[in-house]
Amino acid sequence: MKEQIGIVEDDFWTEHRELFTAQFPSYYTTPQKVWGRFHTSEEHYEASRYEIIPISEKKGTRTYVMMHPYVLEPKLTLTVGLYTKPKQYADQESPIGEVIGSNNEGLREVQVGNAQAWYYPTDKTIILWECFFDSRFHKHPFPTDTNMQKLWQSFEQWLIKQFPKASTLATPFHDPIADSIEEYQEFLTSLGYSPFVQGVFGKKVR
Repeated sequence: MKEQIGIVEDDFWTEHRELFTAQFPSYYTTPQKVWGRFHTSEEHYEASRYEIIPISEKKGTRTYVMMHPYVLEPKLTLTVGLYTKPKQYADQESPIGEVIGSNNEGLREVQVGNAQAWYYPTDKTIILWECFFDSRFHKHPFPTDTNMQKLWQSFEQWLIKQFPKASTLATPFHDPIADSIEEYQEFLTSLGYSPFVQGVFGKKVR
């Protein structure tokens, strides 16, 4: 029998999909499948001059994408039995009971990072704003973290498939999650990006 997975059924998340398998040495002892839940929505914008790269239309419609990477963990319920008379210890507080049983109620989604992007159809441009694992799941320097690279590549590939007319990917030249600007730019370079316009790295996808 397959274990039940606790997924919040609503209209916000439009897609769930398996991304890749990762090993997180500092958190999990066994390899974990990394999943992604995706949300997309149409937005109207009227101030394109504030975008990180020049946009040809001063106002128009763009598509917003949010992706939460997550892993599945057992959803456990513990049963605690209380002592009639708490046990007495000289060097610590007296325990009031002990665990006498546990019940596995399936699996739950545990978010482990975040990713966001926008697609401008007129300019055929995807702005990949951010894509990262939380601090307990990534390691420095980023260019040597294969999990971070796979997460970025998985999100990038989904975006390119979702927006087949896109010709350009652009992303900010720095993210404060990195230890330095140099570390982050080396990470972007390892993913095929190069300086595009001031403050932006980019690459052609078609």
